[in-house]
Amino acid sequence: MADTRKTASEDGVNASLTPFEMAYCNPMVLIGRMQSEALRATLDRQVEMVDFLRLRVEKDVRLAERLLQARQPVDVVAACTEFCSDALEDYAREGFRAANLVPEVAAEAAERAARDAEEVSDELKAASLVVA
Repeated sequence: MADTRKTASEDGVNASLTPFEMAYCNPMVLIGRMQSEALRATLDRQVEMVDFLRLRVEKDVRLAERLLQARQPVDVVAACTEFCSDALEDYAREGFRAANLVPEVAAEAAERAARDAEEVSDELKAASLVVA
């Protein structure tokens, strides 16, 4: 099926409206890009969480190995104490990182929006000079 959409020059619309045909002004493209960026950010966070869980499972396995090798009750207590201490530190560190990711993602989105707004503003200024 042929593309029947008219361009600005074919249908007599003022050429100054051309910037609105750009991809970042098209709501469907804009929504798709926002969803793509949100999905990418979500996947990055999930990869980080899976890495953290892998680390914790490895430490769980090491605890089980240490408990199997323990010969004295003091060895069991030492292994469990060290495991709990490491777990507390790991979860605290991961919680801190997760809390700091939200502002980081928000800052990236704000920077991207500012760049897009500046591009649109520049193109609209250029288009207004063409009309004048």
